[in-house]
Amino acid sequence: MSKPGSAHAWLSMLRISNAPTVVSQVFAGAAVGCYALPAGTTLPLGALVLVLVGVPLSYLAGMILNDVFDAQVDATERPDRPIPSGRISLFIARFVGVSMLLIGISMLAVASPATLPWAIVLGVCILAYDVLHTLSAASFVLMASCRGLVPVIAAFAMTSNADWSILTWTAGAAFVFIAAVSIAARNEMTGFGLMGHAAALSLPVAACAPLGMWGALAIQPGGALLSSMAVGASLLAAYLVAVGIRTASKRDSPRAVPLAVAMWIGAMPAIDAATCFLLGSPTLGALCLGMLVLSRALRPRFAGS
Repeated sequence: MSKPGSAHAWLSMLRISNAPTVVSQVFAGAAVGCYALPAGTTLPLGALVLVLVGVPLSYLAGMILNDVFDAQVDATERPDRPIPSGRISLFIARFVGVSMLLIGISMLAVASPATLPWAIVLGVCILAYDVLHTLSAASFVLMASCRGLVPVIAAFAMTSNADWSILTWTAGAAFVFIAAVSIAARNEMTGFGLMGHAAALSLPVAACAPLGMWGALAIQPGGALLSSMAVGASLLAAYLVAVGIRTASKRDSPRAVPLAVAMWIGAMPAIDAATCFLLGSPTLGALCLGMLVLSRALRPRFAGS
């Protein structure tokens, strides 16, 4: 039994196994920004570090505040969660969540003049989702918007001249993917409904969005090796999503859908890796794959939903 306020309780509330997936989104956004930089331009490492810290802080703050606003509902439906079980104080969770969100959004706002408005929008979307997600089924739009904003912020931290056509594909794919996951997971504890099944079936298509971007925008990856790596990463994402769909379809397990949701979210770094490879950033692509491995390693100990 974990002691009150233990590290395990905090990491569980943070859904720490999902955190690497937002880091990989930062790498994908950075690749979009770097693609627009003139050859030989030095990567703005200071801005990248601010985003690499600010985005996870904001995301994790959202996870904490999610549980803060859900405390009464969880006391009935999920009493084993850190706040209703008494392992973490509601007051402390609220203080930590608000503090982390303010620090994270502030870091994103100062990363670059171009990131300021997007950082504010992200902060508003995080708070709005945490407040409204139990009140409206349409709140999945806010969750998807939070994910879609991450590559936008990262790209504009690299340059104010990010290519909007590429950024629309990258951010749009993240938005559609998380929207579909959110719809599928809406009633995750009661089963995999018809709407959830339909949403899940769109996930393999969203997972291959980088390949669609490649064809639509005639991007030149910079060699057969990077092209092959991009295709491989996209196919890996599609495979992981398909495994999640099969898991969610197991009606004999009450945890089938939550497990599938974690698998779907965990596939996102492979999508981000494909984007990085296509845009000629193999190092960032490799880091994305590293985030995939880290997310999968953390998942057995810390639930992703």
